[in-house]
Amino acid sequence: MASILRFRKLCYVQPVKCSSLSFESFETPKVEKKDEVLVYTAHDTELDKQKKKKKKKQAKEWRCIDSCCWIIGYICTTWWLLLFFYHCLPVNLPGLRVPEPPGVRLRRDGLTALHPVVLVPGIVTGGLEMWEGKPCSEGLFRKRLWGGSFSEIFKRPLCWLEHLSLDNVTGLDPQGIRVRAVPGLVAADYFAPGYFVWAVLIENLARIGYEEKNMYMAAYDWRLSFQNTEV
Repeated sequence: MASILRFRKLCYVQPVKCSSLSFESFETPKVEKKDEVLVYTAHDTELDKQKKKKKKKQAKEWRCIDSCCWIIGYICTTWWLLLFFYHCLPVNLPGLRVPEPPGVRLRRDGLTALHPVVLVPGIVTGGLEMWEGKPCSEGLFRKRLWGGSFSEIFKRPLCWLEHLSLDNVTGLDPQGIRVRAVPGLVAADYFAPGYFVWAVLIENLARIGYEEKNMYMAAYDWRLSFQNTEV
């Protein structure tokens, strides 16, 4: 009887197979499975931590183009804020004397319009409008693609880029696209709303008698080379 009890104790307590009775202890395999699960979960958490560290390192990398974009953003934001505050201020503040425009002073001195004046805008400041385009540009006939509000960049950027790009071989507009310079004084008076280029000069020249019949804006397509401007 004692030998039978010892044999049963060995089978149930110790992790030993009992081939003669064809049954085995079931406690140790469960513990091993739990240990395996714990090992796998610990390994997964380590991999997740490593991936998060890599993502953080990649996010912290700073490039030169990022610095340039931030500088341009700060400059544009400062400029727009100054313009906003300038237009919000009342015309006559107590204790603030607005300087007299040059055109008023010249007219008081008796200066009048004599010779024709030709204004030549610089590169990029001249407006460009569309005369012919692809189906994606429907509704943009004779509307500005460059200069003005630049709203088309946000509405249809790929279409806008396609119409402003030139052919790589000819250096002219691609087939089926015609973009031309905006005619008249409005071509470069304002580059964008609130950002004047020639507007102040035009206003002061108008004070002494100049108008569109003796004051001209030599607008041109600044994208083209000197040879292609004559084509």
